[in-house]
This record gives sequence, structure tokens and C-alpha cells, in this order.
Amino acid sequence: MQRKIGSAFVLIALFSSASFGASPQEVTRSINRGASYLKSVVDEAHGGKKTLIALAMMKGNIPKNDPAFQAVVKEVLEKFEGGKYKPGGEHLYEAGVEATLLADLDPVKYKPQIQLLADYILGHQMATGGWDYPTGGHPKESVGDTSVMQYACLGLWAASRAGVEIDQKVWVDILDWHVKYQNKDGGFAYIPGLKIGDGNGDSTINMSVNAVGSMHIAMLQLNPTYLPFESELRAQKASETEAETKRFGILETVKIDDPQVKTDSARIPAASVNSVRRVFGFVTNRFRVENKETGWAAYYYYSLERMAALANVKQIGNRDWFNECADFLIKKQKDDGSWSVSRNFAADVDTAFAVLFLTRSTGRLLKRVDTPKFGDGLLAGGRGLPDDLTDVDFNGRSVKMKEPPTEPLDILLASLSKTGGLENLDAVQEQIVEQVQLGNREDLIGQVDQLLKLIDHPDPDIRQTVVWALGRTGNMNLAQHLIDKLSDENLYVMIEARNALCWISRKPLGFGFPEDPLQDLSTKATDEQKRAAISLWHKNLVLTWGDWYLKNRPFEDRGDAFEAELRQKMEKLKYGF
Repeated sequence: MQRKIGSAFVLIALFSSASFGASPQEVTRSINRGASYLKSVVDEAHGGKKTLIALAMMKGNIPKNDPAFQAVVKEVLEKFEGGKYKPGGEHLYEAGVEATLLADLDPVKYKPQIQLLADYILGHQMATGGWDYPTGGHPKESVGDTSVMQYACLGLWAASRAGVEIDQKVWVDILDWHVKYQNKDGGFAYIPGLKIGDGNGDSTINMSVNAVGSMHIAMLQLNPTYLPFESELRAQKASETEAETKRFGILETVKIDDPQVKTDSARIPAASVNSVRRVFGFVTNRFRVENKETGWAAYYYYSLERMAALANVKQIGNRDWFNECADFLIKKQKDDGSWSVSRNFAADVDTAFAVLFLTRSTGRLLKRVDTPKFGDGLLAGGRGLPDDLTDVDFNGRSVKMKEPPTEPLDILLASLSKTGGLENLDAVQEQIVEQVQLGNREDLIGQVDQLLKLIDHPDPDIRQTVVWALGRTGNMNLAQHLIDKLSDENLYVMIEARNALCWISRKPLGFGFPEDPLQDLSTKATDEQKRAAISLWHKNLVLTWGDWYLKNRPFEDRGDAFEAELRQKMEKLKYGF
């Protein structure tokens, strides 16, 4: 079959147009640079900070078998030798992050260690329902530390995800603590009732964001379907019809959104619903993109992502919290991939918090945000599929093995060919990936003809899907189509073609050229510099992969029109004529 080897200049021209805010591709690129920086410095970190960095590396798609990451896991596991947990100097902060790391890494394998972490955290819950420094770092009058409370909740939530049984009274006590120690303005202080730390006893944005997150974690455990802010909106919409319903004498039904309706033994205290709405109002009125109120600014962004994901809010007031903050952070990223936006944190911790924010790690865990799709880095990087396309599903409280999609692969592929675009394109793509990953590979091989019909589809997302699937066939006879797509008009199709060739050739790193030509550029790079980087990268890919193809192509394809055109293309790139 004769194929046309296109030019990359159409896509290069795209970078000269103005953009508003950070694109998904820029977010992905920023995450990759941040994760790479963390990998380079993780050995120098210590204690809980080292575990936090490893968590951000994992969420930033550093492979779980990477030696630098595995070294941290080994250090964490050494704390459990002898069947007892040996806490580090950062006590409950450290335990909360360690539980999160192990639960997100392998909740089944590490359940014994997670159980010990949960026991440690529960053993330090105060009579007030809160947590504080177990080392006595605060005055004896302390009723609990809002920040430590957050990490205790994170650790217990992680334990619950791993199947560790947590007494529901623990969650009720957490909610009651927030009700009792909330400031009159609706916000929360660092140490309620004491004039110490940030805010000197007054409410702060950081602590108030943490309070919303902690309360939602507790509510999630008591009633996984209850979201107080969504319930409030639905109640408002229902108010117009409620009177009409009663007029006709119909028995009043129990609202499913009532937090008191709970089949288990414990219930969400009604007062806590009003409390969490008040503190969210405090946060809404004081939301800012650049947080100059505190010396722990990077902590604010990660807490903000966690709060918004747990509360399932896309906006804070009328502000697009994620896009505004992501744009700000990307502009603040340094050339080495790090961040330094906090007065009280070093670059490694700042970078870990920034990566956790940009990856929307909590939102992805809860499946309340879209996972980056094909054009946004889902398959880019040769780092494997993201967490939510592994073989487990998570419902907010527990994990279970994921079943292959029931839709036949041929039906899924046929749905891609519909004209006029698909509103559910992302869902179809994800099902195709899962079908290929979890299903029968022979089914994919049997659909090659259907894939080839879509390889020049006008939608670049569909072309990317096809290129990815062709690579997973492992069929060398299809390599020429991937060589062709190295010169696609869309950069992300080119990246996927390069990754697919790495898969077919069994060369994970290809020929040493980066997976993304823009990944090492400064965030301040000009459009001209971006165009030059793409052009050089494209040239190197076509020359190296073209040479590989010519040496390894199937015998029956030798001397065909594609080979002649490829050789001509390579000559032009090599000699510039």
C-alpha cells in the first residue's frame, strides 16, 4: 500500500498562536519535569519528606520499579521489622504519608504494614477527637492540631482503602471535633483556642482548607454517597416542587441526601453538615491563587486539590481553582523542574506538593476528574498506563479487581468511526485501552483492518488511539504506518507513534531521543525555540526509526512504494534538499 509521509510543519505552526492559561499538554509536561527533578534529589531527603517525595514521584508516573523509588519503599518497610511500627521524627505526618504511599502502591501486599500504621494513628487520638504532636511539641492545653488532624485522617482513609477496619466512632469524633472547635467566622485556626503558629489563633486559609478535607474524609467513611454541597444544591432545586407534592396528600418520602439516613451503626452528625458548609464559605470568600498569607504556600495547593476533590467542587465561588492555580504554578516552575514558592519549605518538598496538585492525585483516586487522555499525556512517556487503568477499581473506601469491558472490541472501534465527533470519545478510548490491556490480544490482531481505516481520521485523538493500538499488536508488518505517523500534523500523534515503535521494536528508550521534544525546554521558551526543538526532534526520529525499519522490514515489503518514499524523505532531512 502506498502511503504519504507528511510534514511536521503544520503542527509546528500551532505553537505560534496565543494561548490562555496552561493547556493540558503544558500541565503534563510540567508534571514530568517536576517528577524528574524529584527523582534526582530523593536520595538527599530524609524521613517523612522523603516519603512525600516518593508519593509525588509515583503520582507523577515515575515507574514503580524505578530504583530511586524502590529505595524509599525499602526504607519505609524497614520501620516494620519485628512486627512493630517504629515512627520517625515527624510522627503522625510521616505515618499518614507512609500509609497513603503503601495503600496506593499495593493495598493487598502491604496491608499488614498499613494495619500497624492505623494502630499507631488511632493510638494517638486525643479524648477531644483530635490529634496533636505525640512528642509534646505543643502546650498541654492543646485540644488538637488542625494540620496533624489532616494527616491522621489521610492515614486512616488509606488504611480503610486497604481493607483495615476503622471503628466508625473514630469518624464521628473527627466530625464532632470540627464542630466544637470551629472559629466564629467559620474558619479554623492552627491550634484552636491557642494563640500560636500561623494566624496566632485566628482562622487561616490553609487550616480551613484542611478542615474541609478532613470532614469530607470522615463523611465519606460514614456515608460514601453523601456530598453536603451537592445535596444543598439539589435541595434548593427540589424546594419548588415540595409544596406541590404535599398539596396532593402524598406521603412525605425520606430524602436520600439526609446524612442521618444511614444503614450502618454510625451517622453523620447533623451539626457537622452546617459546620462544613460554613468553613467552605470561609474558604470561598478568601480563595486566592497566590497564597502570601503563609510560609507554607505549596502545602496550600495540595490541600486545595484534596479539598476540592473530596467535596467534588469544580469551582470555588466563581473561580476555576485548578486552572488558575495550575497556570500560576507552571509559570513559577524553575528550569530544573523544581518549585520554590514557600518560605518554610525547601525546593524538594515544594516540588512534591506542586506535582501532587497538578496531577490532581486525590481527584484521580476518587475518579472525580477526567484522567489525562491520549492528547494530554495518558500514553506519552513510555511510563505505562496511569493508576485508574490498572487492574483495580476504587469506590472511595475499598478496592476490587477490575473486569474487562463487556463491549466487544470491534463495536468499540466502529464507534470511533462515527462522523461529527463523539461526546463520549474519552470513554470509548478508555474502554479500548482496557479491552486491549485486560482482554484477549488476538481480538486486537483481528481488528487491524478496522484500525487502518481510522489511521487518517481527521480527529487527532482518534489517530492517537489507533496508533497506540497498532503498536500493541506487536506486528512488524504494521510498522510502516507508525513510521508514517512520526510526521503527523499533530505533535501528540507523533509522540504516540514513537512510543508505539518502541513497543514493537522492544526498545523502551528508542534511540535516545526524548519522548516529548518540549519536555526539557524552559517554561519561558519562545515559540521559535519550540518550533526548532520539534523540527530537530522530528528529523532525528524519522532518520533513526527510518533506518531501523529499512534494516528490519518484512521481506515481502521490501522494494515497495513506501520504501522508496521513505528513502527520499530521509535524504531530504539528512542533506536539506
